Amino acid sequence: MFQQCFQNNFLMFFCFLMLISCNKEKEHSATKETEAFQLFNRIPSDSSGVNFINEIEENDRFNMVDFFYVYNGGGVSVGDLNNDGLPDLFFTGNRVDDVLYINQGNLKFKKIKQAVAEAESGWSTGVTMVDINHDGFLDIYVCRSGNYPKEQRKNLLFINQGDLTFKEAAEVYGLADTGYATQAAFFDYDKDGDLDMYLLNHTNELRSPNNITPLVADGTGLSNDRLYRNEEDKGKGIRFTDVTQQSGIVKDGLGLGVSIADIDKDGWLDVFVTNDFLANDYIYVNQGDGTFKEQSKKWLAHVSHFSMGNDVADINNDGLYDLMTVDMRPPDNFHEKKMSGPLNYNLFQRALDFEYLPQYMRNTLQVNTGKTPEKEIHFAEVGQIAGIDATDWSWSPLLADFDNDGLKDLFITNGYLRDITDLDFINYTSSLSSEVSQDQLDSLLKQKAKEMPSLKVPNFIFQNKQGLHFKNKTDQWEFEQSTMSNGAAYADLDQDGDLDLVVSNINEPASIYENQTNTLENNNYLDLQLLGDALNPRALGAEVYLYQNGTIQTLTQMVTRGYQSSVDYGLHFGLGSETTIDSLIVIWPDGGRQKLTDVTANTLKKITKDDGLKESIQPKKRATVFKNITQELNIDITHEETVYHDFNRTYLLPHKLSEQGPGIAVGDVNNDGYEDFFIGAGYGHSGRLFLGSVSGSFQGQYIDTDKEQMYYEDTGVLFFDYDNDEDLDLYIASGSNEFYENSEYYQDRLYINDGNGDFTRVSGVLPQMYNSTSCVRAVDFDKDGDLDLFVGGRLSPLKYPFPGTSYLLENRNGKFIDVTQNRAQGLRKAGMVTDALWTDFNMDGALDLIVVGEFMPITFFENKDGRLKNVSSQTGLSHTSGWWNTINAGDFDNDGDVDYILGNLGLNAKYKASKEKPITIYALDYDQNGTIDPILTTYREGKEYPVHSRDDLIKQVPVFKKKFPDYTSYARATLDDILTPEEQSRAYRAKAFELASIILINNGDGKFEKRILPDWAQIAPIYGITVLDVDSDKNLDLVISGNDFGTEVGVGQYDASQGLYLEGNGTGNFKPLAASLTGLAVSGNSRGVAQIVIKNEFVQLYAANAQKLKAYEISVEKDVQLLEIPEESIRAMIKFKNGSTRVQEFYHGVGYFSQSSRKLQLTGDEKEIIVFDKNLKGRIVLEMR
Repeated sequence: MFQQCFQNNFLMFFCFLMLISCNKEKEHSATKETEAFQLFNRIPSDSSGVNFINEIEENDRFNMVDFFYVYNGGGVSVGDLNNDGLPDLFFTGNRVDDVLYINQGNLKFKKIKQAVAEAESGWSTGVTMVDINHDGFLDIYVCRSGNYPKEQRKNLLFINQGDLTFKEAAEVYGLADTGYATQAAFFDYDKDGDLDMYLLNHTNELRSPNNITPLVADGTGLSNDRLYRNEEDKGKGIRFTDVTQQSGIVKDGLGLGVSIADIDKDGWLDVFVTNDFLANDYIYVNQGDGTFKEQSKKWLAHVSHFSMGNDVADINNDGLYDLMTVDMRPPDNFHEKKMSGPLNYNLFQRALDFEYLPQYMRNTLQVNTGKTPEKEIHFAEVGQIAGIDATDWSWSPLLADFDNDGLKDLFITNGYLRDITDLDFINYTSSLSSEVSQDQLDSLLKQKAKEMPSLKVPNFIFQNKQGLHFKNKTDQWEFEQSTMSNGAAYADLDQDGDLDLVVSNINEPASIYENQTNTLENNNYLDLQLLGDALNPRALGAEVYLYQNGTIQTLTQMVTRGYQSSVDYGLHFGLGSETTIDSLIVIWPDGGRQKLTDVTANTLKKITKDDGLKESIQPKKRATVFKNITQELNIDITHEETVYHDFNRTYLLPHKLSEQGPGIAVGDVNNDGYEDFFIGAGYGHSGRLFLGSVSGSFQGQYIDTDKEQMYYEDTGVLFFDYDNDEDLDLYIASGSNEFYENSEYYQDRLYINDGNGDFTRVSGVLPQMYNSTSCVRAVDFDKDGDLDLFVGGRLSPLKYPFPGTSYLLENRNGKFIDVTQNRAQGLRKAGMVTDALWTDFNMDGALDLIVVGEFMPITFFENKDGRLKNVSSQTGLSHTSGWWNTINAGDFDNDGDVDYILGNLGLNAKYKASKEKPITIYALDYDQNGTIDPILTTYREGKEYPVHSRDDLIKQVPVFKKKFPDYTSYARATLDDILTPEEQSRAYRAKAFELASIILINNGDGKFEKRILPDWAQIAPIYGITVLDVDSDKNLDLVISGNDFGTEVGVGQYDASQGLYLEGNGTGNFKPLAASLTGLAVSGNSRGVAQIVIKNEFVQLYAANAQKLKAYEISVEKDVQLLEIPEESIRAMIKFKNGSTRVQEFYHGVGYFSQSSRKLQLTGDEKEIIVFDKNLKGRIVLEMR
């Protein structure tokens, strides 16, 4: 059964990915109609009859001291309790009784007063409706918590008697758990046919939940979740047994969210748990043998810090389940600054040492990119590019298609009764701790908390805009009313074909929102009701796939969602303007699979296991585009980096400057016909040379055993023949920010080759260069027959963001002379240079220079007779300043000139920038203590505010403490409140307008057109770029990589990328291929990438900071040969048999800190190849007749 189930799911999974990669995206025309439409209408309580109020008022028992979850609110469950076809409502009360409302039609509800009256009063939390005794009527399971003895915390099970009365029977069924329960989810985890239960827990016995202590992972934690197995199939009646320990549910946490889905598509239901405070979020992966394996540290790069509720759904219609978690980051400057304390990088690192995942206080959207070749699931966290990362103190995220356009939208509840995160309040109470007794302090805390204002804010709703973007529609869709909302559920309450919303509020009536999508044209739908087996009559755990016009939608029959709540059992698909449904595929909980084709839109369809066609499918395998061959090459290389605490030297840095490497240089250093490579090292370590061989394996060796050289930090690396003796010498740039200005350890190094691959450091060849440098690029810019150098200045040590010192070095008979001032005006202090490229951007035969960097515009230096002139203003580009990392080139539109790709920070970041609202940095020694203080600003709500918290600003510039004596004053402070006009004028100022990674299309007249790369290329910073024709279609493709873990704690590491293959179409546009089809898994702290020839094939080498190097080859079928290019060639003109033409340049150094093979790839479609030297003298190297 397991094998069959796995095969069926594997094939479906494969087909989904193919559709996503190959089919044109469906147009969702319905969204245009809903742009300005008031989609929801809030029904007054006196009209609906729903007047339930979850009233919370603090007292001596229930307050933030004695019960710290006192303000967390209650839940709501929706389901048809009397089988009349209308969903009914059940609300849980904290200090009030739970209440049941029966749906009477037309959005009118009747309160059933005595339905569950037999239960003892207590603090109810989560609620789920389930037909636990499979008698055809939904029962109600209620979780309990509170500052009560455990006898009063027994969870409740109300058995539906069929006449709107209920009998409490939790003890009888073995489900009267007495812990601190949050929510329950029912599912058949062991595929024995009956429903088991996962119980999400928290605790009130932990007094310091933010203290970093070892994670309890043996099942003995104070708030360990519980798994209850239903023993009914074993002839014991309906009785649940606690199997927590033996099943592997053993990691402690303060659980606030739980969802069930087959996340890894193996046919077995998995569990996703989100935990408050320090505990990791957990992905318990079902092993199919009654046990679970927790995989969050393997599958997730980071999580939310104060994780609240969650939901699991397919947000981008690729057939894979994505994970949504909410946290408590405010969207506005004022509230964020009032709750933002000091960022402690050392404390953050300590948490990582204790096996906690990186955690950041923001909502996270983890998009499932499928299985890697190593069979691990990879999630890319894209909440910031999606625009859903900051929604205040949030509780329940619900992913559903509210506008019936075929895409799942996002609803989020939020609010809190007391603003206890206000740091002025926290500081005041903390200041009293040494002056009063603990009892007095507790009493004062209770009183002061009651005096704090409420965080009463609107709930959020976001419209899915196809892909990785959501649009905030809170105001347009009628959710502007401020509330303190917690649990929420969706259902078609009025049976009109759209999803309505029910929300539980604190201290005011619950909200009923009527969805009015049914009044619009072109917003079609399909509702499904699944009728399952005798022991699982509602088919919990079933999956449904809807195929329509080349797209796929996926839903799981699982009602526990969001926070402390459960949704209706009906499955709802929006269809947009389409009414034709190609087919439905239903996978039942036991793995059975059926296909239905005769499906009518705008109806409710009931499906049983006997409907449709049952199919048996054999799995097919398809090779990925790239294959990891690291082990085959016997490469076991780890870049070594000594940790340096940049933020302890300059508190206001946006990111570390000490983890820039490594780069990779490629070349045949011993002239044996096999390409070799060198990889740089960090401070305290030595770079290594790896010599290639006929077998394709490499032999590693150090080029310099002098311990003194270990004090250098290697950045850019380059093989080039500086002395014209026909072997490759090695240049190593020295960078980082770890030494003081003018340190000898910033001197770049040059190693001479003896012709056999043995290197010796030479002195007296380079000028004194005691400056932190980045890239190194060689070219004969003055056309005198030897290779000259550009060396990029990365930074001024300990003076961020002052420009680095760059060099134009002229080779004069084997000695390099600094001619920057005479030959390249404006180049010396061009900026914080990260990369550069010698390229003929105007096709006049002279190699020009393009320089990019952090807080730098894309800077074009035209080469005129060996002199470089800045002509950036003549390129047709403006406001290009960004946080650029790298540049590469190719003729992407096959028009005979060179276009460019530039890697930037990307758009999946807290920072946002535009022409009108740039990121700006103001650097000056404001307090006259001898250090530069960099104050970074961004625009929020139309005003320019400092980025950093009050505490971090004061650590950097203590004099600001007097100016801003409390957090409230600082939270209101704009730039003009912080810096005087005179200070702003004197400060060194730099701006960034563009953060997207881009393509520059060369229009052939010295002008360029900017094109933004696709969304998937924006999810992380780009460092590595390879340009080649991967699929041999005569169009250049791109392979990119990136990430950056060296960020400050408040921003969070950039870690979403695992490498991306972008297919070029020959017009300068690119399409991303689904990650699971590429085979790439380079998800580390990626840096330099180089292309090397091994066994006459191109292989990509991917380096990562403090991580292992990986090697990938193209694995798709191909008929490719490589052509040796004469050393003096600078470019080639490639003419294809179909009449198209492409230009290709050859570089001595290209890509971030790196250098690739200069060989030319041939596909067999070439008719003629002409190579040109520096004097544009052509030479035919290939001619087909």
